[in-house]
Amino acid sequence: MEATGTQAGKEKQILAAARRIFATTGYYQARVEDIAREAGIGKGTVYEYFTSKEELYLQMLLEIADSYASGLAEVIGRPGDLREKLLGIGRHLRDFLQEHGQLARMFLQDPGPVNRKLQDHLLQIRRETVQQVEKLLAAGAAAGHMRPVDTGVAARFFLGGLAGVLLPGLIEELAPPEALAMTVDIFLQGIDSS
Repeated sequence: MEATGTQAGKEKQILAAARRIFATTGYYQARVEDIAREAGIGKGTVYEYFTSKEELYLQMLLEIADSYASGLAEVIGRPGDLREKLLGIGRHLRDFLQEHGQLARMFLQDPGPVNRKLQDHLLQIRRETVQQVEKLLAAGAAAGHMRPVDTGVAARFFLGGLAGVLLPGLIEELAPPEALAMTVDIFLQGIDSS
């Protein structure tokens, strides 16, 4: 059992090094040698865990996407009213972009190899995110905190608003935290039950 824990630790070490190298150099300029050196291991060890640079890159992107999704589910599951949860979603996205902003910029400018598995996985996370926000809004409507609206459209509108406020920060400066509060408040005014 200990060997499995060691293997998982080594894989995480390689993936963390890959995030730093890919974020700095981009996919095409990154070399497995550089990733191995950053991880403090030999190049051959990288190939014990990943068959190619492409597989390592795609696995790294899947891991990052999954960390976003699990963090979002945690935020939505916390106690709080509708506004607090919507603000939590915005903070989660902002924190995520702060942590992975350099890699996200690289991905937007030159995504490298993107296979069907990654595309499908990202689309599934997007669908699940919309569904989670939709359920949150439906609960808010049922509790009388907002007027009845098409929660699917409202969820997409809210997430699109957050993206519109935060994603330009990948190129410029990330929007300040008060911009999140303003985005949530504008959204809530639109669906207010009064």
